[in-house]
Amino acid sequence: MNPRFIIVSTGSELTAGRSQDTNSSWLANELFGLGYSVEKFVVLPDNPELIAKELSEISVVTSTERPVLILMTGGLGPTEDDYTLQVVCELTGSTPVLNEKAHDRLQALYRLRGRNFQEALTTALRQVSIPSKSTVLNNSVGIAPGFWSELRPGAYLACMPGVPKEMTAMFQEELVPLIRTHFQSAKLYSDFLFIWGLSESLFQQEFIEKLDFFKEGKAVWGVAAKRGYIRVTYQSENQETVAKLIQLSKEKYGDLCTGDLFEELPELLIQKKLTVGTAESCTGGLAAKLFTDRAGSSEYFLGSIVSYANSIKEAILHVKKETLEAHGAVSEETAREMADNAVTILSTDLSISITGIAGPGGGTPTKKVGTVFIGTHIKGKGTEVKEYFFPFKRELFRDVVAATSLFALYNRLRKL
Repeated sequence: MNPRFIIVSTGSELTAGRSQDTNSSWLANELFGLGYSVEKFVVLPDNPELIAKELSEISVVTSTERPVLILMTGGLGPTEDDYTLQVVCELTGSTPVLNEKAHDRLQALYRLRGRNFQEALTTALRQVSIPSKSTVLNNSVGIAPGFWSELRPGAYLACMPGVPKEMTAMFQEELVPLIRTHFQSAKLYSDFLFIWGLSESLFQQEFIEKLDFFKEGKAVWGVAAKRGYIRVTYQSENQETVAKLIQLSKEKYGDLCTGDLFEELPELLIQKKLTVGTAESCTGGLAAKLFTDRAGSSEYFLGSIVSYANSIKEAILHVKKETLEAHGAVSEETAREMADNAVTILSTDLSISITGIAGPGGGTPTKKVGTVFIGTHIKGKGTEVKEYFFPFKRELFRDVVAATSLFALYNRLRKL
């Protein structure tokens, strides 16, 4: 069966413009990678009548021959404006049933916080209940479980939390296997790559729009903007077409192209039996976090020095006082000394150094907010420092810089 996919995001904060709906675009990109296309996005406020009306209207226009899967996020919490459980119970003729696994996790959380679970029992139980006529989607990150329900023959509903970290884990761990069991994706070949330092719009303008593959309907493409790179996916019924598009991308963008760097860099470090550490200023340890987010990182990542203040750069990283006075903390010279000295202090084979101006203040006419120097040191090969300019808000700037620092190291290592 080739299903229709509709994504519904609920939350009055979304319809009021106080928050952005990032869940829908993430889900659409993941489904695209699985060989499915999304028909439309729907954003609704926390209004049970509107939610029930929308779900009913979607499910009516369906059949077992052309099924629909509605992926809904939000409304699974314990507060009064969380209506998902109530609405789905009414639509399916269900009653709320306690999910024991989620209930146990909730009790453990209350004990950890020193709170009396019984005092909050009424609202708490709603958060850990699912409709009786549904299949649970376990939540490995948070408390509230999701669930998979059949609204009518051929109309399926998957409800997940609105919190992005909880939703993404639940989708990958619980929902993808169910989707693959129930629906057959289009018979398409697919492949992807990362392209660093490039925007979606520029990629489309200078690459996609110039290729006949897409104009002639021989392939489809999708792109998701990430922190410092775009993730490009190609699909076609012809495997050679996909391979050709990957090849053309690499010819166009060269060293800016990688596979999944966050998997490939650790594999490269393990393969070459190399250790790495970081010396960070403006990123405050975010590069170290990217390394240690991956299980087993202790095999290659040894540690980090967060030298936010100049006094720490001098005392711990042994950056010369003369260097700081002559060139400033945000300079090629300081980044070089940070990287050079980090390998000795941390006893590693490799190091990354980062020093920049995250803003909103601190910029000068010659060094604007968004300026950053990233150094990479390889024992026996020395240090390379590159200057970048990322004119983003503070949070995005720090995330982009941290990710780009790993790319800078990977780019050197893969050429050895």
